[in-house]
Amino acid sequence: MRVTRFYFHSTGAFAYRDEEGVELADAPAAEAEALRVLGELLKDAPASLSRMGSLELEVTDAGGHRIFSLQVTARRTGC
Repeated sequence: MRVTRFYFHSTGAFAYRDEEGVELADAPAAEAEALRVLGELLKDAPASLSRMGSLELEVTDAGGHRIFSLQVTARRTGC
């Protein structure tokens, strides 16, 4: 089975540039991993998102091409 290396970069509340990547079977597996990673980030530090307001997680291939991205925005209203 052929695997591809995918990189998971984040900006906003959790700025991080992935230099190592993860080997996964295909783009749908990378999308599933991005959702898992995003869930972990939000679970581990929800206050950071509230303070910073947004988070983007971008998945790229080894050539730097965007495969998938997720954006989360937090807004306080009138409270």
